[in-house]
Amino acid sequence: MPDPSIPETVESIIRARRTEKVLCDIEAHRPVPADVAERNREIVLQSIKTAGWAPFHYPRKVDGLAEPWRAHVLWHEEAQQAAIYLRDELGVTSKGPRLAAACSALVLVTWLPEFYDLEAQNASKSDRETQRARDEEHLAAASSMVQNLLLMLTAHGMGNYWSSGGKLGGPEMFNYLGIPKQERLLAAIFIEYPEMMDDSTDRKPGSLRNERSDQWIREVTL
Repeated sequence: MPDPSIPETVESIIRARRTEKVLCDIEAHRPVPADVAERNREIVLQSIKTAGWAPFHYPRKVDGLAEPWRAHVLWHEEAQQAAIYLRDELGVTSKGPRLAAACSALVLVTWLPEFYDLEAQNASKSDRETQRARDEEHLAAASSMVQNLLLMLTAHGMGNYWSSGGKLGGPEMFNYLGIPKQERLLAAIFIEYPEMMDDSTDRKPGSLRNERSDQWIREVTL
């Protein structure tokens, strides 16, 4: 018989995950102590690996890899450099640099569309429609991977925020970070280690948590 505590645990993690934007000015950021960084590094990496057990329908077959997603990990120092680049080189005045400055680590999850492959530009209309349909599958699979990662981080007591990324997904930033141009940014996941959680940063809760309902469920009767 299945352990009845397992579904309860999974449900509690899903319900416990919450959106919270943690921001600070670049000059005011607190460095992550070396022991804290070391302690959490393997947790984050293992969480990413576990998230990669998300289902996908079609093998993407880029660089010999089946998965239609990629994860680019910026540890604290790299996230700080990215924050500075966003502000000083790209002139970003929105919350992006402040989010990067405040996080303990940043994971950029990308997906690999087929429709944008160079050889697809000369494909027939039928082939392009097929590729678009496959891209929907790739995007859905990558989104599943992102949700898995958010839940794994939550289970480890880490704060996390899924952002669409803004300028982090632009060609200038991809070039700066060495991300292949055929990839598309799906999620910038800002991570806060438990040891770094305090009131020294600006915290903004998600705006839609209290808007949730179950009225979107429809039981079909024929």
